[in-house]
Amino acid sequence: FIWTVLAKAVVSTQSTGIWNYNNGQCLRTLKKGCNDEVTCVIHVTVSKNKYIVCVGWDRRINVFTDTTDSIHHEQHALPHWADDERRGHNEDILAVAANSVTNHLATSSYDGEIIIWSLVSGHIFCRLKAPPPDPTKPYDPLEGDAAVSTLVFLSARGTTRRAANLVTCGPAGFVHFWNIYKGGKIMSHFNPGGEAGTNLIEVNVSNTVLATGDATGHVTLYNISEYCREGTERSPPPVLSQWRAHTSLIQCFEFVSGVSPMELLLTGSDDCSVRLWTGKGHYIGTLGQTTRWDIGNEESYAHPRVPRDVLVEPIPIPETVKANTEEGSSYKDVREAELCEKDTIMEDGEQEQGTRLRHIKHKPLPKTHEGPAVYHSLPCFELTDIPPSRHPPVTGSLDPLSILEAVEIESVHSEDLSNLRLYTPKLGLNAKQPTLKKMSTVVSIATTAHNIIKR
Repeated sequence: FIWTVLAKAVVSTQSTGIWNYNNGQCLRTLKKGCNDEVTCVIHVTVSKNKYIVCVGWDRRINVFTDTTDSIHHEQHALPHWADDERRGHNEDILAVAANSVTNHLATSSYDGEIIIWSLVSGHIFCRLKAPPPDPTKPYDPLEGDAAVSTLVFLSARGTTRRAANLVTCGPAGFVHFWNIYKGGKIMSHFNPGGEAGTNLIEVNVSNTVLATGDATGHVTLYNISEYCREGTERSPPPVLSQWRAHTSLIQCFEFVSGVSPMELLLTGSDDCSVRLWTGKGHYIGTLGQTTRWDIGNEESYAHPRVPRDVLVEPIPIPETVKANTEEGSSYKDVREAELCEKDTIMEDGEQEQGTRLRHIKHKPLPKTHEGPAVYHSLPCFELTDIPPSRHPPVTGSLDPLSILEAVEIESVHSEDLSNLRLYTPKLGLNAKQPTLKKMSTVVSIATTAHNIIKR
């Protein structure tokens, strides 16, 4: 398991390191003689000898002995195989896989060529080349249309020569089953990802389940226990389960066995998350979440909840997968998650943290419809010229200017008070009141206001 992690960690780097995962110390640095990037690393056992194989943009197979006898920190690769230098790959090598049962090594390159090597002698065993998936469409190998991104051996099938013993991913997202004997033969091919395209494949230890991942984050598990064992197949293998695990491209798979009664699947993606799932697609949790789970206790699993970023941005499952779903199998559509109750949805920040939720934070909030619906249709405009506010006079002050601002006069006649209309809210006066004292006060105020108006 640690070598699988190492292989994923050194992708797109220029050197390879062997690390002690207990304390983080770099034990050795593997030098391959050039500064070209490394794309894949695997650990190989041949008889009782152990090796580390690195491939990358240098288009060569670099083999290092895995031994603890050396006291040097830097270790150099063994001499290249003769066939590798004379008849090896002409383009960058993208993937490598080994079969310890038959002592075979497989490498795939950017131009779609697959070479099977003998680990014992270093000679080329056979060459494989997948045909274009659709001859009617433009096909340019130099643009990556022919690239084979991943390949795995079906080592559990032993040395049988009638069954398919190699599975490759590519070109154009197609999955191919090969028989490497008698010059190489395609046993079956299909496209599980539709237009999204499959970019990753992996098989479990017993070689009975095939996992595929695409650019939209979907994971599909196929039953391949009897697939291509006795001959070629025209239809895809039956689907065991299918779900959306991430919102971005899936970069790595790892089947985990021996820690629980059931087989588990670990997935990593470009959305900066690593998640653990059951073989039925039940969500266990995300590495780094605040709530811990217990592998032996299914009640601690996050199921039936799903990751929030997957829930808020559902993408329909490819139609090719729906058509190939086995009758009676557990088909899991991510759109079923939209019908979950609110208490089954993870709260923001409770289980999911990190940059993978950045698209949620910047997503506009949905409009609410609280209150009368008519007010939501009224347009709102921003005021440009706001009139100055009028301040009322101070209570108890008889300043004529202040009184004039608070008093509205229709007509001011000292001889005829019947036409006088005064409104003095602050003083509490009314000209119609019969009280003599109030009438004299009104006349005084009106006279003062009348003189001010004349000025």
